[in-house]
Amino acid sequence: MKLNASGMWLGLALVALGSALSMRASADGLDAVAGPWEGPWYRGMTSGKVKVRIEGEGGTIQFTNLDNYGDAPHPLTNVTFDGKVLQFRTEGEKGGALTAGLKINEAGNELKGFGKFDGFPLRFEIKRAAQ
Repeated sequence: MKLNASGMWLGLALVALGSALSMRASADGLDAVAGPWEGPWYRGMTSGKVKVRIEGEGGTIQFTNLDNYGDAPHPLTNVTFDGKVLQFRTEGEKGGALTAGLKINEAGNELKGFGKFDGFPLRFEIKRAAQ
């Protein structure tokens, strides 16, 4: 197949448009989960509270009672939401990375799922919180 210059430019334009639409869909998706969330987290026989705030393509997370993580809010990175699952990453003070994937319920007011921190799985059950 022969590709002329106008065909090449058209192809590049379509790729750019597809990338822009994909990034916009991701941003629109994050709008669906933007704001504060809070609830319990569980790790074996240990538990505590967690507060998550999604803002733009980032946010913060704050734990109580999670060894090696710290009590202060930590920034979220790699935040994505595909309409069903919120995924993110953050760094603890001593334990390294925490990664999580939380499914949203049909009503859009509860996220449940699992993460991993310091070599152990964490279970999250968080709900939308008041602004």
